[in-house]
Amino acid sequence: MRVNQTTNLRIGCEFSYDYDKVHCKYINLKVNPAATDEDLFFTAQTLADLQTLPLYSIDRYDNCDLTE
Repeated sequence: MRVNQTTNLRIGCEFSYDYDKVHCKYINLKVNPAATDEDLFFTAQTLADLQTLPLYSIDRYDNCDLTE
């Protein structure tokens, strides 16, 4: 059984380059675990549009504890 379920949305924005390496700043948001992928993607795109930096990545991290 799942308990303590959490979901985090991570938005990465590029801020500099070093040779062939990209350096990013990340925005980490705790969101409702029941949110759909489409909702989170729309939210991330909207927040990225408010940034002055280019969008690098959008990641969803789900976490929970399992009990018997």
